[in-house]
Amino acid sequence: MISWCALALCVSVVLASNITVEQRILNLEEEYTLVVTPSIEFILQFVPNEDQAEFPSRLWVRSVGGDTSRPLLLTARTKTGATTWQLPYQSGSMLMSELERTLCWDGSPTDAVGAPSECEGAGSQRGFTLHLASACAAPLTVTLRAAPARDWLLGFQARTTVTATQTGPAVNYYDFIPGQNSVRLIVESEDEVCATISVQRYTVDLMFVCPLAETIEDIDLTTLRMTVMRSGAVQLSRSLYPMGFYVVSLVRPDDAACSGEPAPEDDWLLEAALWAHTDRPSPPATLRQKTFTLTVRASLSRAQYMVGAGVTVAVFLLFYAGFAALVLAQRWPACARLTAPRAVLADAHKSESGALSEGVSVTGVTAETGVTSVTGVTSVTGVTSDAGTPVRTARRRRGSDATFDSSDASDTDSEEESPAVTNDTITNNMIANPTASSSAANPTTSPGTPGNHGAASPPDRANGAVTEGDAIERSTVQEETSRPFGLPARLHVAALARRGRRVLRARSDRYLHTLYTVAVFYALPVLQFVAAFQVMLNISGSLDMCYYNFLCAHPAGGLSDFNHVFSNLGYLLLGALFMLQLQRRKRNRKRAPRHEEYGIPAHYGLLSSLGAAMMVVALLSASYHVCPNSLNFQFDTAFMYVLAVLCMVKIYQSRHPDINARAHATFGVLAVFIALVVWGVLGGGPLFWSVFTVLHVFTFLLLSLRIYYVGQFRLEKSSLAVAARGLRARPLYTPRLVMLLIANAANWGFAIYGLLTHAGDIATHLLNVLLCNTLLYIVFYVLMKLLHGERIRWYSWCFLAAAAACWVPALYFFTSGSTDWSATPARSRHRNHECRVLQFYDSHDLWHMLSAAALYFTFNVMLTWDDGLSAVKRTEIAVF
Repeated sequence: MISWCALALCVSVVLASNITVEQRILNLEEEYTLVVTPSIEFILQFVPNEDQAEFPSRLWVRSVGGDTSRPLLLTARTKTGATTWQLPYQSGSMLMSELERTLCWDGSPTDAVGAPSECEGAGSQRGFTLHLASACAAPLTVTLRAAPARDWLLGFQARTTVTATQTGPAVNYYDFIPGQNSVRLIVESEDEVCATISVQRYTVDLMFVCPLAETIEDIDLTTLRMTVMRSGAVQLSRSLYPMGFYVVSLVRPDDAACSGEPAPEDDWLLEAALWAHTDRPSPPATLRQKTFTLTVRASLSRAQYMVGAGVTVAVFLLFYAGFAALVLAQRWPACARLTAPRAVLADAHKSESGALSEGVSVTGVTAETGVTSVTGVTSVTGVTSDAGTPVRTARRRRGSDATFDSSDASDTDSEEESPAVTNDTITNNMIANPTASSSAANPTTSPGTPGNHGAASPPDRANGAVTEGDAIERSTVQEETSRPFGLPARLHVAALARRGRRVLRARSDRYLHTLYTVAVFYALPVLQFVAAFQVMLNISGSLDMCYYNFLCAHPAGGLSDFNHVFSNLGYLLLGALFMLQLQRRKRNRKRAPRHEEYGIPAHYGLLSSLGAAMMVVALLSASYHVCPNSLNFQFDTAFMYVLAVLCMVKIYQSRHPDINARAHATFGVLAVFIALVVWGVLGGGPLFWSVFTVLHVFTFLLLSLRIYYVGQFRLEKSSLAVAARGLRARPLYTPRLVMLLIANAANWGFAIYGLLTHAGDIATHLLNVLLCNTLLYIVFYVLMKLLHGERIRWYSWCFLAAAAACWVPALYFFTSGSTDWSATPARSRHRNHECRVLQFYDSHDLWHMLSAAALYFTFNVMLTWDDGLSAVKRTEIAVF
């Protein structure tokens, strides 16, 4: 029985007998017209002369007739491979009956590809063969022309202008010159027609790569590529392209890949109604074309890498050298007098008298009765009143309803000072009665002063007599009760610094501990995520995956953009230096304890969290720049939000230590910020911006009322009524009100801008809001110190000037960034620019370095700007 294979062979032989094959030898640079039918096929051999053989051949073909189901098939065969095309073919929404392709070049030197094989005859000629066959029953008229591509070579440091069309990609070749390890390919164009630039290997394992990828489908799957409108760049190394590389410039059928906007679709229902009974007129086909300028430039050498990295390290190490020099200079008496704190120290000799238990600091003795005032948690015995009756102060125990924050780091069951548990009790019992608060905060006040409990009452009080002082006190109390929430006309730090040192220190330290926890659990997934992105980039070859400044992106090792990763070193080094300064200051305070009644309470947990957050910013920003894009931009900004919020909390803590925000509440708010950013990045639209604007305005208004009324305002009906009456009356705290009005105006402006523009970069928008509020608060704090006559030490002014000198250019470089992840990759490349410093760093690198220095100086301002109050009683330090 005859097999099916044999039957098929017989049928093909019968069919082939009806086909006529014509063979012709054609010349290059001449145009030919042929008629192809199902029964007539052509085998055309193109043989170049010696001059033409030095270049690859570029074939142009156009057909008249046929359709995509019965096309004209063209097969080009060279010594290095074969490829097949068809005419007509679909390109976007257009039907193309013309194509232009560049064939593989077989003119490489023999030593580049090895010895000639035994298959290659001695008289073999260069050139190619073209086979034409048609499946269309009607005759097809084919016009073709082959010519040498004399403009295909790219020169080093030379500008080459090429033109690509929708049907004919431009193909160019670059061969590395001896001693050249890598180059940078620069692409420029004057128009905004969307195109794709593909870089392809010339050889793989010393074998020719053929055919070239010259279609959208082939390029998007197999090659190193990028979409381009006006500019593009990529650095190429000899290790990946040992025999040079092809540059294929291909015009896309529409701009959707570059603009991010889908191509308009035909309204088929309307067209069917309009053209139901008539032939639809076809619009004239317009071929898209684009002109490029290709330039191959030298990339940085290893020495330039070392200079760029070494200078950066040296600059930031100068900060360490300056700090060490200042520490050593303080051993010189003249310098020590300029920087030594003018502080009131605790009376150490009193603690040696044995009158108090271990660990209690003696701060003074009253003149009238000899009652020793103490700080710390203890019971005082052996103290007598004027009448000689022993007075025993009961141990204050922690209430059962106290939160953990009320007794942080306490190793006993007792509070260190007052039994205040909540913010309400602090403000009601201490703020509403400033006389009592001052007396309680100042142990040296005489026992007859109102509010001093634990000393005997004066004789006139005991006999029921009403003195002039009592009448004044009662009138003062009546006046204060008429104010909103019973707040006094003037606030002092003594009224808001009543909690024990250990409690406040634990609260402050909790910021640092919470930050460490959040950083670990946030950073580890980030590192895994960006590592996966880098691997995907290397495998896929798509340069649209990551938003680099390709004109100033220097690869090193496994990193595609080493300089943007490395420039974050400043955050790491200066954050560590600031924490080192804090440790030194804490040791000095421990060796020479300050008097508790003087100066601003010193709790370093929040300041330490600023330094630690700055170091985490270095890690996360470096991680983001491994592969920057819209999916991981929040990694770059998350701890910048943390820094901005912690700065505001720290400034507020200076004058409101007892009613400052708790760590868990602060980081809860930051979690909401990050959730909003994720929503805005993934689905930002009218709904998001409406919700975000309402939350922004409402939250800031609520926060303003809380700040203005010193934490007494609550989101309740009664509180709203009291606050409204207070705002209608004469302002209670005019400077505070002015500051809040300015801040509200700025935030309203940001909210309206975001609502009207629907900015795609919500992360940067929120960062701008937080940074603006932080800078406003810093300026307000400095101005209020000056208005209240508080002295700022000279070195604080130096830090402030240095911070301003760094912030101004840093913000300029930040706004003139080199990429835009909220746009498409092609449009983001419009912002790419050349390196500006040492041929190694661009504007965003300068933002990294200058903002690191600016943050460091700003933190030092917040650390030192209240040093001039070290010898001022807290009862005389204003709250603002």
